[in-house]
Amino acid sequence: MRLLLLLIAVVATGLAQQPTQPSLDKRARAAVIEALAAKLNAGYVLPDSSQSIIQALQKAQQAGDYDAVQTPKEYAEMLTATLRSASHDKHLSVFYDPQPAPSSQVSPNPSDARERYNFGFGKLERLRGNVGYLEILSFAPVEQAAETGGTYLSALANFDAIILDLRKNGGGNTPMVAFVASYFFDASPVHLTDIYWRDSNETSQFWTWPLVPGRRSARQPLYILTSGSTFSSAEDFCYSLQKLKRAVIVGEQTGGGAHSGRGLQRLTSLFTAFIPVGRSISPITKSNWEGVGVEPGLKTTADRALDEAYIQALKVLLDRETDEAWKQNLQQVLQDLTAKTQQAAPTSH
Repeated sequence: MRLLLLLIAVVATGLAQQPTQPSLDKRARAAVIEALAAKLNAGYVLPDSSQSIIQALQKAQQAGDYDAVQTPKEYAEMLTATLRSASHDKHLSVFYDPQPAPSSQVSPNPSDARERYNFGFGKLERLRGNVGYLEILSFAPVEQAAETGGTYLSALANFDAIILDLRKNGGGNTPMVAFVASYFFDASPVHLTDIYWRDSNETSQFWTWPLVPGRRSARQPLYILTSGSTFSSAEDFCYSLQKLKRAVIVGEQTGGGAHSGRGLQRLTSLFTAFIPVGRSISPITKSNWEGVGVEPGLKTTADRALDEAYIQALKVLLDRETDEAWKQNLQQVLQDLTAKTQQAAPTSH
């Protein structure tokens, strides 16, 4: 699915172990562009755009734009810049990724690295007023992350309102998006999103799970924090819950990447590429957020998003509360938080 963030990390780890980069002659550079063109023609998710992207690569090549390239890594970066300028698709990428020799040491298991990063689940905290906060940094493969995710997500059921922080989430696995979303609906399956795959001419549907380990949080007010770095399947999570009117998005407009891939494709012995072959389709809007991002319901800067969501959550809880003693507690928390945010706000002269 949306593996771009993980793939970048894997490639970067491999680069750290590589010897000095080889030089590239004209023939080697041309072979990369030829392979890219073939891959784009064969599977790029927007076939009508393939030719214009290929022409942009060939035009830059013929103009000598790549002639002064010093290293394969620099060439990969230049090709990526051309691809994205021609397509406005932030998923399209080329990597300097040398093919390992058959006798080379086996790479570490990617699941080990994911485990060290807790499968994308970060800080879990109870804020004053019994508001829950959970940071989700990525959507790891569901078959690996479900057990850990279920533990974190089940704990949210104790809170009266919930804030999910996706400001640093660059995407990941769409089935994991459906798993996480399932905790914020009841047991009746809800249609979240679809992905149309051009390479197989098939559509995958993603629904919430009728059964999840642990407890759900289907009734609590839900707020999702975003930034310009919120991308790909993290945007799918935001877009789906927003259109289903299950969550309020708070923060900045997201990155604008609604395309999907099946992993890195080998171009030459030195280069790979991430070429999207699928696109998201909302069952509600019949569209997606490609190139425009997800528009927050409550727009603010990324660094103020948590406070703004927290204030909104407290106001909703105050409006619903019938216990006078707890209501006074919530009023005090809101007063303290409002005073803090006002002190932190820049003053005009």
